[in-house]
Amino acid sequence: MLVRGGSGRHDRPPRVGSVLGGGPGPAFGREGGADRQGAIRPAETCPTRRLRSDPTRGGLWAYDMPMGQRSRTETVAAVMAAFFAHRSWSQAELAREVGVRTEALRKLLLELQASGVHLESEKEHPHVYWSVPKTWFPGGVLFKQDDVAELLRQLGRLPRGKARDRLLAVIVDQLPPRERPTTAVAVVSRPTSEQEEQYVPVVEDSAAKRVALSMRYLTATRGTMIDRHASVHVVDVGPPARFIATCHRNGDLRWFRVDGVFRARLDDREPYRECSAGAVAAFRAASIDGFKGAGSPVLCSFFVREPESRWVANNLLEGMTVENRYDGIRVSIETSGLVRLARFVVGLGGAARPETVALVEAVAELARGALEQVQGRAQETETQAILEEPARGPAQPRSDA
Repeated sequence: MLVRGGSGRHDRPPRVGSVLGGGPGPAFGREGGADRQGAIRPAETCPTRRLRSDPTRGGLWAYDMPMGQRSRTETVAAVMAAFFAHRSWSQAELAREVGVRTEALRKLLLELQASGVHLESEKEHPHVYWSVPKTWFPGGVLFKQDDVAELLRQLGRLPRGKARDRLLAVIVDQLPPRERPTTAVAVVSRPTSEQEEQYVPVVEDSAAKRVALSMRYLTATRGTMIDRHASVHVVDVGPPARFIATCHRNGDLRWFRVDGVFRARLDDREPYRECSAGAVAAFRAASIDGFKGAGSPVLCSFFVREPESRWVANNLLEGMTVENRYDGIRVSIETSGLVRLARFVVGLGGAARPETVALVEAVAELARGALEQVQGRAQETETQAILEEPARGPAQPRSDA
């Protein structure tokens, strides 16, 4: 990974940023010229330089620096960093970006080209363009110094896991010691399960490469392991992590949860089954919280009273819309997942009132089942208490003795 500091246009050429986390180098090396404070160094300290009269310094003698106001090492670093940022430059623009004279830059580029750097030049009168191939420095990614902090912040918000921790370590190791985080950031993210660490990348590859996924899957409704093929179309990282795929056993779109996968690999021998983006989007829109029932979507609504409506408005499921009322909110959604929606409403207890007939029936069925379980458990508890109560004999009169 490559990292360099941000650059901008200034009155004086900017310092070269760091490459691979290195810090800025000295303004001048041993080749002579001006020091960091701009003082003219005496001739005896740099005898290899040619003296010239510099009118910009009031006629003072200065040394002719072949690389403008930069050392050769600094100029090479600036040129490489420029090509990391953009693959193609005109010779004049690159000279201005690096901060050297055009002729000095052309000489350096030819030397780099002769030494094996994959530089290509093309003349379009009156300009000369220099570029590097798209595959130049394969596997490398360039980040400006300002972007590294944001990259670390975004990675820190991802679910905790081996892959995330490895990437964070790689980036931090490339930073200069003074720029490495010294304290842990107080951000808590959920941990990644072993199944997600192992199988989410395979599922993503199935969708990206358009290759069928072979997996051993635990069917929740039957509680049995089944070997099947699926063509993955959309991955929802969750939580929980799940994906929409065409099931090759049934030939229709279905939701699959990653925590139900116990073996997975790509199988290019099984033809991948395409599905239009519109069909996948419609399937997702008709679903609720990763569940889609049979039949067509139904427009449902329920009312939530104050003050519970304030909490509910901030904790709705995806696809739900809110209409504010003077005494609460009305929540609406068009879905075929009535059972999942009814469970959400039942969980709100007496604060919610279903308004749609289909939703009323689904809520009533769930409520009856819950009441039957409660009543049955209450009867069992009462019976058990009676059985465990010790036998009592007839009451004995108090003794006067």
